Parts: sequence; C-alpha cells; structure tokens
Amino acid sequence: MTTPGGQSQQPNPYQTPGPYQPPPLPGGQPNPYAQPVGPPAMPTPPGPPAPGGGRGGPRWLWALGGAVLASAVWAATLMGTGALKDEESAKNGGRAHFAGYRFHHDMCETAKIASFTDKYEMAEFDQSEDPDGWSTRQKGLDSSLCSRTLHEPDNDSDFPPAVYVTTTVTWHKRSDPSGEFASQLRSYEDQEDKTSTYTIEPVEGLGDEAYEVIEKRGRTVGSMILAVRAGWMTYEMRFSWMGGGPDEHFEPPSRKKLHDMMLSDTRATLAALKKPDTEDAPQRDPRA
Repeated sequence: MTTPGGQSQQPNPYQTPGPYQPPPLPGGQPNPYAQPVGPPAMPTPPGPPAPGGGRGGPRWLWALGGAVLASAVWAATLMGTGALKDEESAKNGGRAHFAGYRFHHDMCETAKIASFTDKYEMAEFDQSEDPDGWSTRQKGLDSSLCSRTLHEPDNDSDFPPAVYVTTTVTWHKRSDPSGEFASQLRSYEDQEDKTSTYTIEPVEGLGDEAYEVIEKRGRTVGSMILAVRAGWMTYEMRFSWMGGGPDEHFEPPSRKKLHDMMLSDTRATLAALKKPDTEDAPQRDPRA
C-alpha cells in the first residue's frame, strides 16, 4: 500500500481486523450505518533515549519491564490473600514449620508445673517412675502428653479435692492448624448447660495466637485451658478441679490466680520445648 507521499507502508501483522465498514457516501460524507471503531489504543510509552539523542530502544526491554511490574503486582496479591504462603509450602513439599519447638517424647519431664506444685502436692501414684504420660510419632503428626493429679497439702480428708493438670503438645506435619485453631476452642461456647458456662479470651504474647477457655460452675472456676499455636505446633495446658466431699468446703484458685499460674508454667514449658530432647539428641563420641 502506498501513501500520498509516495512512501510504501507495510501492513501491521498484529492488527486485529475490525468489523465490516460500509464505504463512505458520495462526496466524502461518512456513512451513518458504519460501525463504531471502539476506543483509541493506549499510547505506547516512549523508550529510553537512544544514542545520538533519538528515542526508542529494543522492544524486549519494555516487555521485560512490563513483566517485572506484573510480577510485583501478582506477588503483592498473593501475599494479601495468603496464596503465596500456600504456594511456598507446596514448593517445599508441604513441609510443616514448628517455630523452633522440638518434639519431646516425655512430656512429664518437659512440661513445667511449678506454679501448681508450689500450691498442691503430687498424688502418690504420680510420684512413681511410670507417670501418666505418653507420646506418639505418626506420618501426619507427632504428639506428647502428660497428666498430673494433685491434692491439697496436709489434708486428712477422706475425700480431698483433686486437681488435674494436663499438658499436650502436637506437631502437625501434614496440615496447617491455623485455620481451625480458634474455631475448635470457640466450640466450647456451644457446650454450655445449666451448671457450666464458658468464656473464650485471647492471650497476648504467646506464639502466633493463644486463647484461654474458662469454665465456670456457678461462681467458681471448674476448669481452664490455655492453648497456644506457633506455626504448625499446638500446645494446650488444661486445669480441672474436682471438689471434695459434700461436707467439705474447698475452693479452687481464683480466675486471676489460675491465669497467672498457667501463664507462668506455659512460658517455662515452651522454653523447654525449644531445647533438644535428651532421648533424641545425638550421642556424644567419648573420644572427641
């Protein structure tokens, strides 16, 4: 095709053919039945100055710049939606992360309950060499638990009140527990009945998220749970109170006192979980 100036103009191979346009009317008047041609194309940004003061530059540089910008926008979108975390997890084979908390096979040795043993004494059967605890290591998760039974000190009652303190730690290896953690704890609210009410409150300064579940029986605390999630590790410390005989008047600790006791022991236990387990630690070569 030749322009009025005599210069040859090559057709644009990338131009998308538009709809059929009727020819103009005689005398150069536009045809009223012609189809609209649509909005004008966006102008192409000028390239960097070429040597000698001209404009232009290789088109692949501008394509690369556009790709970098698009990648940055896409990464920001993934971060905002959490998809980047899932994608990164998939690249790593879906491997879990436990925020530095290690598996410990004997939670009765690792879990700290000094705040409770300062107030109560351990039941005789819990002072044996075979405490009430267990651990398991499976493909999907590892778990370790210890349950302790305590009594009021120097008590001659035939039916002294029992205090149960249970510590459970789970390392989730196949699924991220963050999406269900809070919901599982809030499900206690649906267990209320005529004798028990439940309150769930967040606790600051522990792991990625932490909550306290308080069960009240009338005006006293019947049980309390302090639950922590750090990465794919979940921790739970549970206090349960079983009162004495009908003619005895024992009271559990106040809600504030229990909160302080469980918070102190939880922090001590989490610190201990960051240390290697003595059974799983590599043996030192005596010749070294």
